[in-house]
Amino acid sequence: MGRLTSALAERDKEVRTLARWLRALRERSGLTYSQMAHKTAGFARPVSLATLSRADEGRTVPTWPVTEAYTRACGGSVRTAERLWLRADAGRPGRRGSGAKAMPVAPGAAGAGRALPYVTERCELLVAMRRLRLRAGSPSLRELETRAVRGTVSHLPRSTLHGVLAGERDCTERVLVEFVRACGVGPAEEAEWVAALRRTAGTPPPPPDVHRRLAEAHAEIRRLRRALDGHPAREAGPSGVPRRTDRPTGRPVP
Repeated sequence: MGRLTSALAERDKEVRTLARWLRALRERSGLTYSQMAHKTAGFARPVSLATLSRADEGRTVPTWPVTEAYTRACGGSVRTAERLWLRADAGRPGRRGSGAKAMPVAPGAAGAGRALPYVTERCELLVAMRRLRLRAGSPSLRELETRAVRGTVSHLPRSTLHGVLAGERDCTERVLVEFVRACGVGPAEEAEWVAALRRTAGTPPPPPDVHRRLAEAHAEIRRLRRALDGHPAREAGPSGVPRRTDRPTGRPVP
């Protein structure tokens, strides 16, 4: 019970921190909520006066689009807003699994802004995934599921992704790859995500030339077997037809 109470207190603290930061931002800008709403009319997602006024009350966590619009309208740092919002949203009331069974986000994990090559903990990877989704425009789970459709089947079911992003279930390599691809990540960065996932699981990445080395080993084994069986080795001639490399030099014995 004490642990749950502590977690709830930490969650409320992060929500209040975000709210105070937003209020201070508005006060420094000198704008009214009405003026802010007017400025957001030019954004991709306009926000109403009432929604903006609720965003800094500290009772609930505003959605990311609202937080971003509030910040941009007041000329604040979107990067700072993202960091504070991620920490507040990690234990958002109403999020499935936000109670005792949910995977806790380590204090400071979101604020550290840890670069992907240095991610070593599962909570750090989770924060990185949430940040990636934000930077992709906060697509819904349904939209991400649709982006991963090939043929008639989606390789990124939204129920599975919801559990992963909520910290309720482990993220498999296949789910991670489909997720980052749906968020617009290219092949080069995709490999960094997979390496990060393997580090969180304690699995060392395979050598970059492992497949080539395995092929060479298999070829050497086949050569040795032929030698042991008394079959002369063969190599391809100019025309691609195998030829003997150990032709007898004398006449055949009658």
